[in-house]
Amino acid sequence: MIYHLSGYVCPSFKFVKGCVKIFYMAELKKVFLPKEKLEEKVADNQNLIAIIKNLFLEFDVEENPFTVSFTDVDRVVLLLMGKKRDPFLEEGLILREEYVGKTAINMSMELGHPVVLKGDEHTSPQLKKWYCAAAPLRSLKGRIIGSIGISTTGEHFPDYAVGIVSSLAKAIENENNLRIALEEVEVSRKYLEIISEASKDGVLCLDANGKILYINEAGTRILKIDREKAIGKHVTDIVDFTPVILNVFKTHRGYVDKEFIIESPSRGLLHFIKTAVVVRDKDGNFSGVVDFFREINRVRNFVTSYIGAEAKFTFDDIIGENPRLKEAIKIAKIAARSNSSVLITGETGTGKEMFAQAIHFESDRSNGPFVAINCGAIPRDLAESEFFGYEPGAFTGASKKGRPGKFELADGGTLFLDEIEELPLSLQAKLLRTLQDKVVTRVGGTKSLKVDVRIITASNRDLVDLVNRGDFRKDLYYRLNIIHIEIPPLRERKDDIPLLVSHFINKYNASLGKSIKDADRSFLNPLMQYDFPGNVRELENIVERAVNIAESRVLTEEHLPPYIFSGKTKQERKSFDDIKREILEETLKKTNFNISETARQLHISRPTVYKLIRKYGFRK
Repeated sequence: MIYHLSGYVCPSFKFVKGCVKIFYMAELKKVFLPKEKLEEKVADNQNLIAIIKNLFLEFDVEENPFTVSFTDVDRVVLLLMGKKRDPFLEEGLILREEYVGKTAINMSMELGHPVVLKGDEHTSPQLKKWYCAAAPLRSLKGRIIGSIGISTTGEHFPDYAVGIVSSLAKAIENENNLRIALEEVEVSRKYLEIISEASKDGVLCLDANGKILYINEAGTRILKIDREKAIGKHVTDIVDFTPVILNVFKTHRGYVDKEFIIESPSRGLLHFIKTAVVVRDKDGNFSGVVDFFREINRVRNFVTSYIGAEAKFTFDDIIGENPRLKEAIKIAKIAARSNSSVLITGETGTGKEMFAQAIHFESDRSNGPFVAINCGAIPRDLAESEFFGYEPGAFTGASKKGRPGKFELADGGTLFLDEIEELPLSLQAKLLRTLQDKVVTRVGGTKSLKVDVRIITASNRDLVDLVNRGDFRKDLYYRLNIIHIEIPPLRERKDDIPLLVSHFINKYNASLGKSIKDADRSFLNPLMQYDFPGNVRELENIVERAVNIAESRVLTEEHLPPYIFSGKTKQERKSFDDIKREILEETLKKTNFNISETARQLHISRPTVYKLIRKYGFRK
């Protein structure tokens, strides 16, 4: 006896809430998936269905007594094959147990292994004459995705039916999993190809014998080879030099970001940063190498950009209307249109580096690096390696990887040499040779590297006097002094002080979060009487201090440091070094000796703060 509700079958003798009719049934009322839903499921499983059809096509003959069925994980029959059909099964039929009772198809998916149901073992009266064997189908990851079944009448059902259906399920799984794996490999290959083709680095894949399996577009451009002709050839057959990657085939050991300078008969000196990755099979055996290589210019551009080796100031940042300053700006703009060497002279704090950066920024080298070096801050025994770089192990304490010098880092851009008068005479000769030949040789090296560098130098001393005294090479002086720019000291352009004060107020309002509106005459007049030994830099420090301590909206004389009112003569006034000492001491006290905050407020580096603390002997 069964309970029935609107075609839904309840194979139980228990009372089911909502069942409205109790009667004996000779047949089950079948439940089908709507046509549009069935079409969606067939479409979703089209690859699996195609595999099953191909496998059973040759067995679909009149003599075959079996009905072959594929049912998905939702218990919906999606495919029936066989000339002699099981009269109960139809495509779209839902085989859930609550509808049709026990079936081998259902049980195989529930239990996860092959199942056989014979005649009376079925719940449905319509299946009492039918024997069925079914086995679950699994995905590549082991998840059950459906069931494959064979059914026939008892007289045709073989004893080895479980073996048949198990073998069929395994064959279908293997075919389907192979298809999925190949699709995934193809997708992965396409992704890898897209990634490697998008890369501006060269990518070269070699098999265990050194033959080329793949090379990307960037690699063919860098090596200047034809990709179609290169594939399948040995790596030594595509270039006119001995590839450094061959050593990896000997040692089976790769490397990361290693520098190589290679001599090519047809292309001259090649300069790369390379990474070699060894490929091994599942047993750990060497099976090839993937070689990544990048031209040194790309590396230099990235490094100089990353460390901030670029010009930040333009001519718009140079504030002033004084005629002498205007003349200096005019000459600097002319220099920006030239590639000739520039010498900028002026006292400390007048803005020589600002001029140098503005020249670079407005030149056709503006996209290249701007590398600045203070010649007076380099230890003499390290000066040559700083300028020209060094090879691995060139001297005690040298990096094992070697290091490029400032000339190499500035290749394609501008090298600014501040305090050029501090350069040792021995290095002056090498600098002159570099400017003439446009090549550098690293310390401890033998290969000459071409460099394209525009030189701007600066000095706060009289270089002609140094030349006459024999402390500076005359030939180097003339080489550097092609275009001469002289920046007037602030005491000779005091008419620019109000403009500069206003500019610095706006600057430090923004950085310090203040809202100072203006400077009173009582603030400006003492400044107009002061000689500014530290020039514009000193004025900027004075305004920054005033903006820091001011509680009113207008700067007045009370916000000026006491030494401005000392009344001493020019000769008696404090040196700029004394002024720096006072400002540093005052800032350290204000920040409670917080080095980072002191460095931020004074716009200098933390190492410089520590250096000045040691110099002046400050203690917390």
